[in-house]
Amino acid sequence: MQKVSSVSSTRRLVVIALLSALSAVLMIFPKIPMFGFMSLDFSVVVVIIGMAMLGLPSALTILVIRSILKMLINNSGVNDWIGMPMNIVAMGLFITGIWLFIRKSEDIKVSQYILGSIVGTLVLTVVMAFLNWVYAIPLYEIFAHFSVGPFSKYLVGIVLPFNLIQGVALSLVSGLVLFPMLGYIKRQKQQF
Repeated sequence: MQKVSSVSSTRRLVVIALLSALSAVLMIFPKIPMFGFMSLDFSVVVVIIGMAMLGLPSALTILVIRSILKMLINNSGVNDWIGMPMNIVAMGLFITGIWLFIRKSEDIKVSQYILGSIVGTLVLTVVMAFLNWVYAIPLYEIFAHFSVGPFSKYLVGIVLPFNLIQGVALSLVSGLVLFPMLGYIKRQKQQF
């Protein structure tokens, strides 16, 4: 019995490593610029697939490892040092929102996924607005000598719309990738 558990643990670690590397590559290359320094990347799609296959703790591990890999491979200075912790928190809460609705069922239903995506998107948007207010803006002003002008206009005109668009886009793309893979994911889950 111990040998089966050891193989299963090793397999889980290998899948986490592979998904982390794939997510890091997606984080570096294909980005869609949106508002100034904010860009939309689809690395979280891989994290959501990892969540469906391995559960929330493993997905959060993938999220952190992909972020560390991105910082080591393609660090863009102040933007990453300030933005990456926010990204980890916000994306972690986003995928947790989805997980809360899909965790109890053997087969992920579209309705559960949509509800989780709505909750995840709303949490993502509120948390990013708060983190910009108390963390990012003060640090950008100090270290990057970057002024956003009137804060309320920046928050309402850029941060909130960007994160709503990001949540919807990530939910949509993740769903389009995830649902065709559910049979494969279900078979893989049985091996862990």
